[in-house]
Amino acid sequence: MQPPWHRELPNAAQAEYLSPGPGGSQGVSAWRAVKAVFEDQNMKTNVLLGIVFMLIPIVGPIALNGWMCESHQRLLRRHPNPMPKIDFNDFGEYIKRGLAVFLASLLITLPVIFLTYVLMGGTAFAVFGTIAATDEPLIGLAVGLVVGIVAFIGMLALSVLVNAVHTRAELTEDVGESLKLGKVLGYAKATFGTVLIKNISFMLIAFVMVLIGILLCYLGLYPAIVVVQIAAMHLRYQIYSDYLAKGGEEIPLKPPQPLPSEARAPGY
Repeated sequence: MQPPWHRELPNAAQAEYLSPGPGGSQGVSAWRAVKAVFEDQNMKTNVLLGIVFMLIPIVGPIALNGWMCESHQRLLRRHPNPMPKIDFNDFGEYIKRGLAVFLASLLITLPVIFLTYVLMGGTAFAVFGTIAATDEPLIGLAVGLVVGIVAFIGMLALSVLVNAVHTRAELTEDVGESLKLGKVLGYAKATFGTVLIKNISFMLIAFVMVLIGILLCYLGLYPAIVVVQIAAMHLRYQIYSDYLAKGGEEIPLKPPQPLPSEARAPGY
């Protein structure tokens, strides 16, 4: 059975076409993730409508998550149009598909946010406590710097766990599958070093892009945020492909299906 989006498979076995398979990785690059967004044929439309989605309360960002689910899965399946043009005819479908990502991300990020505030409070307590005990502001600031660095490293480590849940949610579109503790921890452990290093690189690139957006009288802020979100999805795809290339266990993909706008296209 051929994929619903493609009436003729390329000159490769169907199983190979539908799966990245071992050795399918080109490595992981934060810069390549950003370039992929700008090089996509649907870039202008997707960024523009991505901004519109972001401005729609609650359901808009969920729909954008649904579009990224479809894009992530298409990238893995080597779809000829991996990041489809965002179409308002697919808005309801994207909301349904983005719910799992929204819920799984919420369940994993709430504890992370709580820990962030605990670490921030602990850092402030350590600084003021040290200053009060020693009457030496410089010592207090030094303690705060050390505690802050430790807290930052801890948050980066937690981001590896968040990446694992987010990746599983985008590929399975199932909250239960996304939060399977053993699978999440196994993927996080296998990708720990890669995610940690590439997240730092990506954070620097994203910071520069957002800063440029702000400097452009804030007119470029929203486009920059949308590009960063799409590029983050592409980075998750790269990390997972690299994980598969190294012999990692595959995450079960949701079966492919045409989008409503594609199903109404000529030939369907």
